[in-house]
Amino acid sequence: MGKKRRRPSKRPPARQSGRARAGLVLGQVRLWALAFFLLSMPIFFLPGNTEYGYTKTVYTLVFVSVLVLLWAGENLLRREWIVELTLLFPVLPAFLAVSFLSVSGSAAAGLVLQSAAIFLYFGLIYLLVVNTAREDSAVVVLLGALLLGGVGTALYGLLQYTGAVPGGPGRGLGAMISSMGNRQFLAGFLSYLVLPVGVLLIRLRRTWSRAGALVLGGFVLAVMLVTRQVGVRLGLGVASGFVAFALGLWPGKGARWMWWSAAAGAALAALGSVGGWGWFLSGAALLGSCGVVWAWATTLRRHKWAWIPTAVLVLLALILLIPVTSPVPGVRQLWARQSGAVRAYDWWVGYEMWRDRPVFGIGLSAYKAEFVPYKTTFLDTPRGEQYDFPIAPAAQAHNEYVQVAAELGTAGFLVLLGGLGGIVWLGLRRVATLEDPQRRLELILLGGGLIVTLVHATVTFPWRLPASSLAFVTILGVAFSPRYGPVGEWTVTLRGKVLAATAVALAVLGVTVSAFAVRDLMADRYLFRGRQELATGNVQAAREFLERSVDLDFFPRVNMYWLGLAQLRAGDLEAARDTLRDCFGRYVIEPLYANLAQVHMQLGETNEARGLIQELLATRPRKDMEIHARYLLAMLEVGEGRYDVAQEFLREVVALDREHWRGWMLLGDVARARGDRAQARDNYGRALEIIERDLGRLEARLGEAVPMDEYARMQSEYQELRRARDLAQQYLQ
Repeated sequence: MGKKRRRPSKRPPARQSGRARAGLVLGQVRLWALAFFLLSMPIFFLPGNTEYGYTKTVYTLVFVSVLVLLWAGENLLRREWIVELTLLFPVLPAFLAVSFLSVSGSAAAGLVLQSAAIFLYFGLIYLLVVNTAREDSAVVVLLGALLLGGVGTALYGLLQYTGAVPGGPGRGLGAMISSMGNRQFLAGFLSYLVLPVGVLLIRLRRTWSRAGALVLGGFVLAVMLVTRQVGVRLGLGVASGFVAFALGLWPGKGARWMWWSAAAGAALAALGSVGGWGWFLSGAALLGSCGVVWAWATTLRRHKWAWIPTAVLVLLALILLIPVTSPVPGVRQLWARQSGAVRAYDWWVGYEMWRDRPVFGIGLSAYKAEFVPYKTTFLDTPRGEQYDFPIAPAAQAHNEYVQVAAELGTAGFLVLLGGLGGIVWLGLRRVATLEDPQRRLELILLGGGLIVTLVHATVTFPWRLPASSLAFVTILGVAFSPRYGPVGEWTVTLRGKVLAATAVALAVLGVTVSAFAVRDLMADRYLFRGRQELATGNVQAAREFLERSVDLDFFPRVNMYWLGLAQLRAGDLEAARDTLRDCFGRYVIEPLYANLAQVHMQLGETNEARGLIQELLATRPRKDMEIHARYLLAMLEVGEGRYDVAQEFLREVVALDREHWRGWMLLGDVARARGDRAQARDNYGRALEIIERDLGRLEARLGEAVPMDEYARMQSEYQELRRARDLAQQYLQ
């Protein structure tokens, strides 16, 4: 006799408590707040601040603090916090540990702490994304928001390119800085989004939404191509090969074939519209090559022996593509056209830093502060002697791997390799174990976006840029979310006192970091105002603004240098000397040496001035700085009565720049002091000719519409030239 079926209960389901419902509401608020952050941060900048990336960083520190507090509050209401850390999490504390150990180098503790806090916050963004992208809908929201942020930056850059809105100096590419401050930064950020857009083509269900994602992705690609950056095109080419190879090994599917055909057509259309038939055919060749790679990968899946020739071919391809080893003239010529020698120069300086402090490096973010001193060290080596052209100081090494080794030494480089190895190993295991072919394809496309970043990092510095770092950690967070399988999972559950203590610690961290970030933002605005006032000749107001800036800043750098200039202009020589001295280890540029040397000269401290000028010349500065340094040396010799030596320096000055009126004037002074009146008149006459020409040029420019700070600078130069003309005419009478 069969059992009776139990009738379903008519009792209503248990109602959730008010705390649980509030937790769910906060969870939704957190999702949409995170989406808004992903959309808005790439676009965000503030007029009245000095640097685009600076404002994005402050925006990130404050907004992420709010997001973390929302996350903590949500789980306090639930009385349980289940955090998916992932097996990549140990990279975060390990990197912070080696960062703090790098203080043993030449970097100031404030600089290291400031940069470590920023790294920590991007780690928190990764955890927020990992723990938010659990459902299909959340993935669509987050990636869609990131895409819209890319569209906003691309549109702004395109409007600048066409001249519809103001941008950088000049027209066309020169004006295309978007909200990034540099078209190279814009190109990098956009390139990281191109392949992950394919996830939206898979997950969006309505035709109009898929079509919209396709159009927006094509627009992002087209604007990226308009920037004419080779590094991002190389990154996308390598990533496309990776996607084709991975799909050959682990087949995936998603969306109908016509959507992928449309995506390929959109990519080819973007290439053709920007670069003409040459780029169109190159794109078609890339698609064909990807087809060959896919077919070869399917062979590898069936025949294991084929891995041996594959490894040989990959090694050969690397040899052919790396300019140092490539026998192909075109590769070497392309490297030279894309400032390859300058890039290599920056890398060799980084090598000198690592060689000097090989264990823990010179200090996190210290590359920009120590470049000029280590540049001199490198130029003294046999390899450095081969560089017979001046190279401007670099704030970054233009290679993330080199810069990490320079700043954090071997310890930091091993942490970086461990992190990248973990991404590759765990990512490939995730792809191999996923049974859902749609999600497998999504994961491969996300991996393609990461590959673009990793390749691009060999020639630039994406992890030093807020928007580029945001794209990287967001794509990484989505790829390692629980949605794509258990491989790499590491879950921690917090309850009771541990939960409460964690929430309190995060609250203290968020409030503290946000307070310092807002103070730094205000300091930067005072810096902006101070520079404006100094440019217009209002020295006292400039000094007041810059003093406020230095007082508010957690770790003053650029504002300290400008304060020293304001003190010099105000005639407070001892304060200027002390301030400019403090810039060493913080903000070291070639003009720092020249300005501090001038202060020492005016204070009668000639030995200190001469030492600084000789250090400056040892860096092989650009031509105008070299001329100025030699002119300062000549002034020192004149002041000490060594007219023969001064004359030699001045002859070098006017040989380098025949229009250097100050050099001709000082040559006249030297000849007059030696009693050679005829030579003095000749030198003063040459100086007067140059001064008259410069005055005519400035009078014409002053009649045009120019920015206020430029107008003030020209007025100051005009008055100086008039005084020099009167003096030269007086000597010629």
